[in-house]
Amino acid sequence: MKKPLLVLAILVAVIFLLITIARRRASDDYRAEPAPAGAEKQRIKTFWSAYNQANTFRTQGDFARAAAAYRDVLQLNPGHEDSLYYLGTSLEELGDYGQAAESFRKLLAINPSSGRALGELGNTLSLLAPGAPLDFEQARQAILKNVEINREQAGPFLRLGLMELDQGHVDAALEKFRVASGFGSPDGHFWVGYALFLQKKYAAAVPYFRKVLDAYGHDRKIIGRGVLSEGDILPAPGKPLTALEKVGLKSMLFLYWAAVRMGGYPAGTPREFQIQPRAGLPLELPQAADRLGANAGRGRAVSIASGKDGREGLLFFGSGGPLKLYRREGEKFVDATEPAGLTGISNVWDAYAVDYDGDGFPDLYLVRSGFLGAGQNLLYHNNRNGTFNNVTAAVGLEGIRATARVCFSDFDGDGRLDLLEVGAPDASHRPLRFYRNAGNRFVESSQAAGLVVSGTAVDCAVGDYNRDGKPDVFILLWQRGGVLFSNQGNARFIDATEAARLGGIRGKRFNALFFDYDKDGLPDLLVTAQAPFDDAVRSLLQFDFHPTANTPRLFHNKGDARFEDVTSQAGLNRCYGTLHVLPVDVDADGWTDLLLVNGSLDAQRLEPSVVLRSLQGKGFQEWFYVPGFGRPDNFTAAVIVASGRRGEPDVLFAENPILRGRLSGGPLFFRLQTPPSSASPAPQSGAQRKNPGSAPRNP
Repeated sequence: MKKPLLVLAILVAVIFLLITIARRRASDDYRAEPAPAGAEKQRIKTFWSAYNQANTFRTQGDFARAAAAYRDVLQLNPGHEDSLYYLGTSLEELGDYGQAAESFRKLLAINPSSGRALGELGNTLSLLAPGAPLDFEQARQAILKNVEINREQAGPFLRLGLMELDQGHVDAALEKFRVASGFGSPDGHFWVGYALFLQKKYAAAVPYFRKVLDAYGHDRKIIGRGVLSEGDILPAPGKPLTALEKVGLKSMLFLYWAAVRMGGYPAGTPREFQIQPRAGLPLELPQAADRLGANAGRGRAVSIASGKDGREGLLFFGSGGPLKLYRREGEKFVDATEPAGLTGISNVWDAYAVDYDGDGFPDLYLVRSGFLGAGQNLLYHNNRNGTFNNVTAAVGLEGIRATARVCFSDFDGDGRLDLLEVGAPDASHRPLRFYRNAGNRFVESSQAAGLVVSGTAVDCAVGDYNRDGKPDVFILLWQRGGVLFSNQGNARFIDATEAARLGGIRGKRFNALFFDYDKDGLPDLLVTAQAPFDDAVRSLLQFDFHPTANTPRLFHNKGDARFEDVTSQAGLNRCYGTLHVLPVDVDADGWTDLLLVNGSLDAQRLEPSVVLRSLQGKGFQEWFYVPGFGRPDNFTAAVIVASGRRGEPDVLFAENPILRGRLSGGPLFFRLQTPPSSASPAPQSGAQRKNPGSAPRNP
């Protein structure tokens, strides 16, 4: 027995000896490896310093400097996955979606199983945003591959559902949202309810909103360490929202909208989740009769005196539909499209009635791309007899390009209207295209005029901000702020943004507008914002929520060629999903009110539009909702199309074409009648009510 033990002990000793020798040799080999040369050490040090600096810029929200820094990092190590990913996300924040997608593709070439790269590539390629390289099929393939990698996550299914929703496939979207809901995802529950709401299945939507709210309420009880009361349900006004709070507030609002349509909240709905608008305040807008028929209001409209007798005309147009011209005959409008020579024109995004040749008759300039895609814009000359003819090629304006807005003005002072187009750049076109009117032709002169910017331009506003008699122009860039160009004469411009103190305008903003809000004779500047849906919902629910970001920006003209930001003082520090702004004196008191047309290019948000009443130059106050607080919609534009008998403006609202007919069932043509009260219509949740009153009723 002793001999086997002795043999075993010797064997163990030999093994330990061999291990010790091997370790010593490995250590000697390691010490024998040459230390990194000084240049290599410096390269590594430079790499990490640059990477840390890029991360600092990104976390501070300075995405332009972050993107430049990540590019420096990738010069040192082209295969660094984190830098490729964060370069892509920084470029997304700047609106450079094509470059962002390329960065994610480079990451996937290195690591084909990178779930985060697949997810962001799918998000980027499915965005309905200015300048985005929309490709639903490639986006779908990226997200499906992400599903294969992350089968137990709700995120990819939510993204697939949102893609289906943005293509108008609500049933297919609902199927994907149900999968996400099956994972217990609060966002999945909400989007199931949202899709059912769009299908007008309100009773079926309610349980899904309740699932979110029950989880939200449970979370609030844990935080409060006690019984949940009405005052505990909404977050403090200055507190950032958690992910659960964001989806909880949206579910609370949609539960209210469903209850309005069902005639009241379902039995058993906790009081803290019920919303009751303040009694006696004007939340609803009366809907005027549809004068034009169910097929007329498919999109936008513009008024035009098109005939030789100067009769009022309405030009209707919209994505996916034909252009239609209606002329007024007494109290009615009749279709005059064919007699005017305007048949066969479709997919018009915007139209401008402008006398480009100075003959006293308005011509038509038709923009046929808008914020998405590209198209051939068309110029139709008014023949002075009620007909038009296409002169696009004859005057030098042919070519496919992306155009979001145009501005006509006599920029060079020769008495003729010049043309400025803004939109997304491509291989052949800049974001700004300035065409000087040479009499019989328009001549592209952007470079010579100094009108050069980077990024995607979404709007232009013309005004003589410095009172020198020459029209200046403010260019709004998607996600990149704006540029003020000061006209030096003969259409020569310089960048006066910083001198005028207009720097730092960031975020998703679609509109810029010069108007004299305080009637001091100087053009002030308003820049609207399309706030994230979560922030817009919070503003609807919390009237005391006054954020510092994602709000409209109002700049008061000081008269010394400089502006000052008066957003908070003017009461505009609120969040809205504004896609278009219409300045209109609703109450005929001589002061310009603001109609904020709220909506989106996609189908992922609903909210009412809002009229802000001018406080006689001291600011603005939320006045009433359009069509009502309990009747949300998704509008893309509005236009004044006629005057009411008592002087009230008639306004046509263009529906989001993806959601057309799902909410309103027809064209939205309203008379902005002055509400009976000027008080601000602040709705209240259970957390804010002192006198709850009755449950909501169908208006």
